[in-house]
Amino acid sequence: MSDTSIQDFYTRQAAEARGPEPQQPSRRKGRRRRLKRIAIVSGASLAVLVAAVAVGGFLLMNNLAGSVHRIPVYALDAKSQAAFSRGTPGSMTFVFTASGLFPGQDVDTGFVELVHLNGDHGGGAVISFPANVLVRVPGHGEQRLGEALTLGGPSLLIETLERLTHVRIDHYSRMIYAGLPEVIGSMGGVNVDVPYPTTSFGFHFHAGENHIDAHNALAYVRQPSVSQVTRTELQENLFRAILHKIASRGYFHFTNYRVLRAVVRAVSVDSDLDNSELEHLALSVGHLQSHDGVSIDVPTRGNPDAGFTTPVHLETHLAKKLWRAIRDDSVAQLAQRYPSLVTPIAPG
Repeated sequence: MSDTSIQDFYTRQAAEARGPEPQQPSRRKGRRRRLKRIAIVSGASLAVLVAAVAVGGFLLMNNLAGSVHRIPVYALDAKSQAAFSRGTPGSMTFVFTASGLFPGQDVDTGFVELVHLNGDHGGGAVISFPANVLVRVPGHGEQRLGEALTLGGPSLLIETLERLTHVRIDHYSRMIYAGLPEVIGSMGGVNVDVPYPTTSFGFHFHAGENHIDAHNALAYVRQPSVSQVTRTELQENLFRAILHKIASRGYFHFTNYRVLRAVVRAVSVDSDLDNSELEHLALSVGHLQSHDGVSIDVPTRGNPDAGFTTPVHLETHLAKKLWRAIRDDSVAQLAQRYPSLVTPIAPG
């Protein structure tokens, strides 16, 4: 609509609202009419402005959701998932992985996490799996969990996790590390806890709290001098810090488009996730900051770092309690009973 047509629209609207004028209005009546006319035009302008902002925000959000890269995952179709209960009504669980550890290599990193959102939208949990934990991979016997992606892609990983936990996996998401600097830069960096000093590509990370920004993010996740297990743990620390800051600052709730655009460029999701579900999922992430939100390490026997890439085994009794807690939306309560499972998050 041109400036002229907009002006004509308001002129006609004001004239229609004004109605026929008497031939000799008094000064007081004329003043009241002018005030009424100004109020009508101002009100119409405000209504149009609010509508434009609302429609523009919706269209932008829908456009951003539509531009997220989709990955076909056959394990997420209705037939494949029929054997597993969704658990608490309204809850959602998705698998999060990462790829592209080194330039030009779009290979999986061994990073595997479950992100669970409670059915009442009041919280959830981030559950981190050690890269070297031994599990039964359908058709391949006992393998390290990270190998499931290499052997059969997202579908085999999802099938493996569903059979292991009896938790229905609703969706799949993957981050490409090449887009990580933009994501972290868009939110002004994040703080992570580093268990011991490391040096990577000229950047030194001291033991304790470190600030990760757009410049050192890739050096932090790549860490060529450490084992895959240690590297994956450092990556998990960073991902939890990113989620923590998104939730605590309400970036998705208050529609911070710079953060949204950066995340959209870095993340892929399964092709079964439509735009409205993706928008709902993004908003639900903000609830992980509530008192019912917690980060958990999957329990294993011994230290997952021991022997670097040497396989470790689940602590079966406690792991079964964790799987049940995910299904019942009670991971926060489990964490209170077993505080050793809780993964600390550095302040964002």
